[in-house]
Amino acid sequence: MKKVSGHKIFLLDAAGALVSVIFLSFLYAFDDFFGMPQNVIKMFLGIATAFFVYSTTTFFIKPTNWQLYLKFIAVLNISYCLFTFYHILQNLDTLTLYGYAFFIAEIFVILILSTFELKKAGKQRSANSTYKRLADQ
Repeated sequence: MKKVSGHKIFLLDAAGALVSVIFLSFLYAFDDFFGMPQNVIKMFLGIATAFFVYSTTTFFIKPTNWQLYLKFIAVLNISYCLFTFYHILQNLDTLTLYGYAFFIAEIFVILILSTFELKKAGKQRSANSTYKRLADQ
């Protein structure tokens, strides 16, 4: 993942959100098998769709201060993980083993991506700051 540069990381984030939408749609159709109530899955679907739109739009707009946008989506992704974990705890009695496996795996993957995004945004920012200081001298 280290070869993903600049604004292209938004494409990676958008792809991840799209995969979440696809899998969550499957979970919605088979909610009894996974044990998460449909109204909760609808919220997850809405959030994943919003993240997909945000990341796709940011990728195509290519803002010059993309690091700020990257930090924003990384924090939103981490918040989504906390929201998901909260709903896992709220539905302990109905979630099946498959439901646990899916949501824990999703949280794990999103946290890895978010950590990478935060590091990428911080690295790029410090590199830009160093360049700016050198240019000012």
